Amino acid sequence: MTNENPSHDAVAEQSVLGAMLISRDAIAEVSDILDGGDFYRPAHETIYRTILDLTSAGSPVDAITVNDALTKMGEITRVGGPGYTHDLAATVPSASSGAYYAEIVAHAATRRRLTAAGRKIQDLANAGGDVDEIVEAARREVDQTSRATGSVVQSFGETIDTMLGTLDEEIDHHPTPWQSVNDIIGGLRPGALYVVAARPSVGKSVVALNLATELTKHGSVAFSSLEMSNNDVQIRAVSADLNLNVSKLIERNLDPADWAKIRDRRARWSEVPLFVDDRSGVSITDIKRFARSVNRRKPLAGIVVDYLQLMTQQPGDKRPRHEFVADMSRQLKIMAMDMNIPVIALSQLNRGSTQREDKMPQISDLRESGAIEQDADVVILLHREIMGENRGDLKMLVAKNRHGSTGLADLAFWGQYSKCLDIGITPSNALRNAA
Repeated sequence: MTNENPSHDAVAEQSVLGAMLISRDAIAEVSDILDGGDFYRPAHETIYRTILDLTSAGSPVDAITVNDALTKMGEITRVGGPGYTHDLAATVPSASSGAYYAEIVAHAATRRRLTAAGRKIQDLANAGGDVDEIVEAARREVDQTSRATGSVVQSFGETIDTMLGTLDEEIDHHPTPWQSVNDIIGGLRPGALYVVAARPSVGKSVVALNLATELTKHGSVAFSSLEMSNNDVQIRAVSADLNLNVSKLIERNLDPADWAKIRDRRARWSEVPLFVDDRSGVSITDIKRFARSVNRRKPLAGIVVDYLQLMTQQPGDKRPRHEFVADMSRQLKIMAMDMNIPVIALSQLNRGSTQREDKMPQISDLRESGAIEQDADVVILLHREIMGENRGDLKMLVAKNRHGSTGLADLAFWGQYSKCLDIGITPSNALRNAA
């Protein structure tokens, strides 16, 4: 079979149609591989769609019935006349090879789409604009050139044994640092979006950093810090790891014992796959690009965004702020599903809880967009009563849990050590257990 042009193979297209005209099995096999748009010649696409229409109607399929249908549609002359379909059926090398011919046609169609994508990418590059947005658009163009050509249709009965076989496997959740929270949500599920929301100064960033460092036990973590610098994040990570008062690190007031702790831990820190992007005003495109770069270094275990409302609209984006935030939350959910990792997004709460007698936040207090609640698989609301020395009881209210129950976890907040712990656990014995 000679490929007369890299972008299409006319003989393969003819052989596909010929096989379908003389074999009903070939129709089923080919339709799992090809769409009408995969044919280069419009006449071949018309014949292909006519064959599928007759099959769907339960009508017999052969050169005669196809010609009759084409005549009624006024397409018979355009496809080459009644003799053309008879020639297709008569000259096909082997009807049993219909799927093989279809693969040739599908590959040629992919090459054509790649060529078209290349032209679009060149146009995007020449048009100017934000470079990262152009790169993201170019990736989408390339991704669209390869598609699943068919879906496997299986009934409940055909797949139930596969599901039952997974019940004795270990759950792929990554645990949080807090058993009381794990008891409610089970852990961090790949493909899920977790929203952690609170009023300012309650402890969102501490919770985010604790979650991020826990996830580094399972892979790399892309931490998009829109509020703190990389240096600030590292200071708090060191504080939490060594039980060093964060103020001593910030004020550079370290004694010899503190430096000894740091020296002892330095080698272990070099292995921590926590990657921090501290650029302010990043877009969703920036976060995706950063996450992909981290994933190339070491497979991702999760992404953390601190925090959602600080993400920046691109120049020229005239949408109301709530619409923009809604789109960002949806994009984060899609990113979690596409990369099959948990994404943790911090969010601000409005002042609703401060105006109620009961200060415990509610899910309706999410700031700027109700779509955050809709997109999130789990929503955790934080509330803390300040007790002095930056300590206090931290309440984690699981207000939404798409895959399980809701509930309230009580934790102890140790702000001076940049960590929160289950009730009854102190920083000192937590450090001994981790050593």
